[in-house]
Amino acid sequence: MPAQTDQLMDVGIFVSLAGLVYFILAALAITHVVLNKKNEGAAVSWLGIIILSPFFGVLLYWLFGVNRIRIRALAQKQDPSLDHGSSKALSAYCVSDTLSARMRVGSKIHQAPYLIGNDVSFLINGDESYPRMLHAIKHSTHSVVLSSYIFDYDNIGKLFVDALADAHDRGVTVRVLIDGFGVDYAIGMAKPDRMLKKRGVKTARFLSTLFTTDTRFINLRNHRKILSVDGAVAFIGGMNIRDENQLDSGGGRKTQDIHFEVRGPIIDQINQVFKQDWLFASDELLSLPVWDAPLANDPSTICRVIVDGPDDNYQKLELSLLAAINSANDTISIATPYFLPNDKICAALQLAVLRGVIVEVIVPKKSNLRIVGWAMAANEKKLLGIGVVLFQSPEPFDHSKLFVVDSDWVLLGSSNWDARSLEFNFEINMECYSEQFARSAQACFAKKREVATLATTGNNLSFMADLRNNFFRLFSPYL
Repeated sequence: MPAQTDQLMDVGIFVSLAGLVYFILAALAITHVVLNKKNEGAAVSWLGIIILSPFFGVLLYWLFGVNRIRIRALAQKQDPSLDHGSSKALSAYCVSDTLSARMRVGSKIHQAPYLIGNDVSFLINGDESYPRMLHAIKHSTHSVVLSSYIFDYDNIGKLFVDALADAHDRGVTVRVLIDGFGVDYAIGMAKPDRMLKKRGVKTARFLSTLFTTDTRFINLRNHRKILSVDGAVAFIGGMNIRDENQLDSGGGRKTQDIHFEVRGPIIDQINQVFKQDWLFASDELLSLPVWDAPLANDPSTICRVIVDGPDDNYQKLELSLLAAINSANDTISIATPYFLPNDKICAALQLAVLRGVIVEVIVPKKSNLRIVGWAMAANEKKLLGIGVVLFQSPEPFDHSKLFVVDSDWVLLGSSNWDARSLEFNFEINMECYSEQFARSAQACFAKKREVATLATTGNNLSFMADLRNNFFRLFSPYL
């Protein structure tokens, strides 16, 4: 009997301690929810999960509910390489009243100055993008910095590894940053950063998914794609480094995409984004060349970088999207692989339609992420109901990202129109004010629209399929 009594006492003590630990953890999590969750619906949901799922609910919130992080930008946040004087040159350059109004709003949202004298070129799929990127690396003389969400060590990945390692061997400063989740995207494949390290190239992983970093931020990913060479040419957009982006090569799954080659003073802003990310991931402060070439003869392409992420730049992209939608007079053209706009963006699009603006959206007919595809299918009726003209592009899967307003404003970059890009991911996008470039963007959009099919409310789904789609639609804020 005494032994049994001791065992019962031990169990009682253990249960009491476990209960105390849970109470403390739950109290801390609840306090964090109440103080930090600005969306009331999300706050109530997390409170329910924490209270109704002992320990497991706290763990879920710790891993997926904490969606803010502070990038340690230090003193270089105001880097002198950003030529704020260039924004004065813009004031002497004639812009329309509409553009002036957009710039006034944009300047309040994000501090980056508008810079003239830039040249931006479309690169379609990896067939056009990768040769240009590899050419730039192979002819580099000073520095090459590369950031990618996914970097597979496949045929094209090996070409990039060889080019980067060869540049390093020539004495070029080479730095490669890969997202900690994206580096493991291809299961069973060798890791490019390990291959680069073997050849002496410095690499870093942004927020590794292993427990070597703070697990609170496991849900926050670096979705940026940047290649900048010698401060003279840069590439940004939505394209990862993997074989499937080369449509002309044989075999395997294919993905359509658009990337962009950039020249001009805007490269300094692109470099600044990489430098901050690299400092955060590696604790190394880089010094990169400053753009010093003459301005383009036709200073009609006004650009600036919009940085967005769950840090000091939180929700700046969403505000920029809303401002652009609200400024539209004639047309809004959106191409995106994932279109799950929140209520604020849907309301803005609906108001644009009511003003007489034609709103057209192109999404893939078949998503590469099945759950996201189901959620998007559930949203179709709502979007068509508010007047959005919805097109579905045929296979191969189209990962292109493009946003054009009227005939003079373009947004390009890495962001999708979903909660993951607007809430959780670190993204880089670029505003372009140029009628000539906007016409090129509209032509690209029109080419995709020609081969797409018009979505209608006449799609007859079974009860179970409709139930499935709408069930996963409930998770849109977390997809």
